[in-house]
Amino acid sequence: MKETDRIARRRRSIRRKMKYQKMKYFIIFVGAALLLAVGVFVWFLTGGFVRAVTGQIADEDYREGNRKYYRREQYFPYKRDVLSEIPETDENMGLDLRGGDASALDFTEETELLSRVTFDSSTVWPEKLPKTFSPDDIMENGKNPGLGIRALHEKGIIGEGVSIAIIDQALNPEHPEYADNLMSYELLHCSDQAAQMHGSAVTSLAVGKTCGVAPGAKVYYIASTFGSHRIGGMKMDLNYMADSIDRVLEINELLPESQKIRVISISRGFSSEKGADEVRKAIERAKEEGVFVITTSTEANYGFVLAGLGKEQTTDPDDVSVYGPGHFWSEAFYSGSTQNASSVLLVPMDARTYASWYDPEGYEFASSGGLSWSVLWLAGMYALCLQVDRELTPEEFIRTAFDTGTVQTVEYDKREYKLGTIIDPAALVNALP
Repeated sequence: MKETDRIARRRRSIRRKMKYQKMKYFIIFVGAALLLAVGVFVWFLTGGFVRAVTGQIADEDYREGNRKYYRREQYFPYKRDVLSEIPETDENMGLDLRGGDASALDFTEETELLSRVTFDSSTVWPEKLPKTFSPDDIMENGKNPGLGIRALHEKGIIGEGVSIAIIDQALNPEHPEYADNLMSYELLHCSDQAAQMHGSAVTSLAVGKTCGVAPGAKVYYIASTFGSHRIGGMKMDLNYMADSIDRVLEINELLPESQKIRVISISRGFSSEKGADEVRKAIERAKEEGVFVITTSTEANYGFVLAGLGKEQTTDPDDVSVYGPGHFWSEAFYSGSTQNASSVLLVPMDARTYASWYDPEGYEFASSGGLSWSVLWLAGMYALCLQVDRELTPEEFIRTAFDTGTVQTVEYDKREYKLGTIIDPAALVNALP
């Protein structure tokens, strides 16, 4: 009996130990699973697979004037399925037909809808179009920077000898519109995994061979993401914008005197966001160095409001009378809720053609532009003026632009509205010493 009891006790002891071992392994498993879940959650909160990259070019390459890219961005075809019906319009892009095959559609009675179209070289058009709508003609007309810029080009005023810095999204460096102009390509907290539409657009509008304001200017490019990807979307942090401005000033210290950057273009504004005050301070540092920093918030550091002009697709870009308020802000303008016209400087924005980000030979046309386009236009204009007068300061440029510009009024709904001062490139250049 005693032997039987010992065996029973041993068995109970073994079962207790096995139960304890199972419990221990279960606790370890649950703990590991919880740690993994927390890690994945934190990883997701901090951007997941999207990681910002910073990469600089060696100082020596800047000193020696070498053309260098920290990396070459990938770009991929932007193709959509054959369209079986007319797509819904987008708030920003209007009727977006980029990369689309619209050959089966009937646009014969859609003149108004097509007046707000965005398309590119890959768009396949149907035969059924309004008689007055010619995609090829519209695309070509949109390449003209407007307001007589091409007449200045014919006189040799192309921004030659002037350097521009562009701070924007990841850029495809291959497009022939600007490939020869691009001197450097760096990353500063850039989360983009491939080339983006915006980068190619702004670069070509500034210095493009056929659609740029200053096709003779050189470009030093920084790709940057002004924030971090978090749960719920992008969390803005404009400290990266300030850091990018400061990086341009660092690059300037390395460049020979004749190649120094004179204007920085950033198609972004700021007010009370995180880092906004640092941006204001960085712009002031740039001003001390004689560098003009153009953003969509020029009033903050330069005392004037930059605004973009609107026009229809087929009107003459060189005719100042065809312009009015840009499409995206026209409703606010006519309702009287925009800035005092006396402080507004206007440059072309709508109905522009620019380089494609995914097709090395292609272009894109947008009936409605954004203020981003106007920032680059003004940067290019300043480059043209600097070719004529190397000593021209941003303050002198702004003052002369207002003094020589066209004060335009527009009529709408049987009323007249004062639009502001439209820049006059020829008069501006002629007023320089």
